[in-house]
Amino acid sequence: MIGSLAKEWKVYFYESLSHRLTVAVRVIWSDEKLSDSEKIEQLKWLNEIQHRVTSKIQVERLERHEWPEGDFIAMIHHYVKLAPNIGGLVAEAINKSYEHVERIKS
Repeated sequence: MIGSLAKEWKVYFYESLSHRLTVAVRVIWSDEKLSDSEKIEQLKWLNEIQHRVTSKIQVERLERHEWPEGDFIAMIHHYVKLAPNIGGLVAEAINKSYEHVERIKS
């Protein structure tokens, strides 16, 4: 679905995703039920996803090369497999970002 968005909305989606992943970071570091080592592990892989999201924004905006959404989502799945506990936060960030784009472009 993301791949079918026009360039302008695709960039907006990834900007929104970046913001929502920042919120997910706050959820993790403020979770008193997690040990410090659990927080570090989850934040490490969430940071890798955030790093790729900012790169994806640049690729989409400047159109320097192709980076298909399928490849991007596969990369996210890889990092979530390394830290399964971030899966719900990442999925929520993706879903809410897409819903937000659909709501404002209509």
